[in-house]
Amino acid sequence: MQAMTKPPRPWLPLLALAAFAVHLAVSVPVTLARSARAARRMVDTRGETPSESRARTFGPGYVKAIEEIRRAIPLDGAYLLINGHPGEEEGGPLWVKFDLAPRRAVYLGNLRDLGNVDRLRRRMPRAARWVVIVYGDYATPTLIERHRFVDQLRDQPRGERHGS
Repeated sequence: MQAMTKPPRPWLPLLALAAFAVHLAVSVPVTLARSARAARRMVDTRGETPSESRARTFGPGYVKAIEEIRRAIPLDGAYLLINGHPGEEEGGPLWVKFDLAPRRAVYLGNLRDLGNVDRLRRRMPRAARWVVIVYGDYATPTLIERHRFVDQLRDQPRGERHGS
């Protein structure tokens, strides 16, 4: 018994070639435009200092606040980091921690979830004299002395703790 062979399909390679040509026709102009924008941005920002670059990217208020916090907390110091933004999925605390490195951050979680003030005070490491509260990605972080923060927290009912 002889094996049956399928008839050749001469149009299949041509179809693949046509699909590849369409892909190139669509993607090459988009890629060239994106590359031109990146090159233009590179030329426009040449000679920019790191501080100017950060201000352009994150906003001048954020950069100014980070610089003030850097001056207040020594390089080998520690601070308490709190997410003051009501949204759970914000990356603000991570960006602030990165920008304040090598200072050690002790993350306490969300402001509204801190719980009992006396228990919180006992959880706070003594080396962390400062509290940094972050209110969202690139929003201006707040620096407050630890004892003042605890006093304000004690005066505020737990249900009213939120960032804004």
